[in-house]
Amino acid sequence: MTIKPTHYWNDKIVMSYLIQAARIHRRLPEVGPRGYHCLWPVTMQTEWESLHDLLNGTSTLGSPMPPEVTFHEEVMAWLAILPREKQQLIWMRANLIPWKVLTEEFGRCKQTLFVRVSDGLQQLVAHLNRSDVRGEHFRQLRSRANSPFL
Repeated sequence: MTIKPTHYWNDKIVMSYLIQAARIHRRLPEVGPRGYHCLWPVTMQTEWESLHDLLNGTSTLGSPMPPEVTFHEEVMAWLAILPREKQQLIWMRANLIPWKVLTEEFGRCKQTLFVRVSDGLQQLVAHLNRSDVRGEHFRQLRSRANSPFL
């Protein structure tokens, strides 16, 4: 009788980590030239920010804390395992972009895109189950990133 090892990682857990990393990514400050800064408060929003606020209500969180940035960087490193098209597709799904927009963007049907997302997530799951079977490292990172006492 063989005992099958229990794995922490599955596609839902990986996708939830990617969604959390996408939320942190949206809070990162804009990249600009060094040495230039403005002391005036930001008052104008881009069209996408206005649309997001219109749909989801306004919520402005501050810049992410260092543990959140560390979590974001480690989760983003997962995408380097995948081919470019799957990286883009999975990252767009992590940003909760609707399937209709993705079908127009990639020129494929929803079912094909769903299969590619599932395949990419399975590749990530297989990699993570080889490197961090119990998920202890990332559970600790995630709890530190979500800690309200930072």
